[in-house]
Amino acid sequence: MLSKFNQFPESFKGLIGLTCLTIIIFFTFLILNIFFGPDKDAELKIAEQKKVQEEANELIASLPRGVLTFYKSEKGQQLSADEYKMICINTKIITQRAIMGANIIDNDAFDLYTANGGTTGKYSVNWDESQNRCFAKFTVKPLSGSSKSVIVEGEALGFLKTSIDTRVYFIKNF
Repeated sequence: MLSKFNQFPESFKGLIGLTCLTIIIFFTFLILNIFFGPDKDAELKIAEQKKVQEEANELIASLPRGVLTFYKSEKGQQLSADEYKMICINTKIITQRAIMGANIIDNDAFDLYTANGGTTGKYSVNWDESQNRCFAKFTVKPLSGSSKSVIVEGEALGFLKTSIDTRVYFIKNF
């Protein structure tokens, strides 16, 4: 059989080789897709996430605009534990007031913040499931020509609800 294959022209042999290689690649990916393919429950998970997000949006929309706190205060509305968690999970912005207040406690952060014109870098707001508390964290950018930055981290106790979103309003970092 190989002697007959050697009688074919080189271009035809190349075409047969390319066709065989294409078929091998196709079946390899087909087998990989069967064993490691998309998650069967992916649609259910996406639908569940959308439902949770809709519930969060409805809850946040029902809250009044202004200051929302997790502690008793004369200013703003006090949040329940569920509202506090939901707002924390859906908040991604830290207000300038919260940054200034947290920096006053941290001398290094305050000095760097005032020296660099009040600019911050990355910030995050995360819910800690083990402690059932919300934590905010931000980085004070270094001065130009320097690599010294300061990370300020603390518990987010207050939020500010605007007409668009919610933002961290008070960080307890001491």
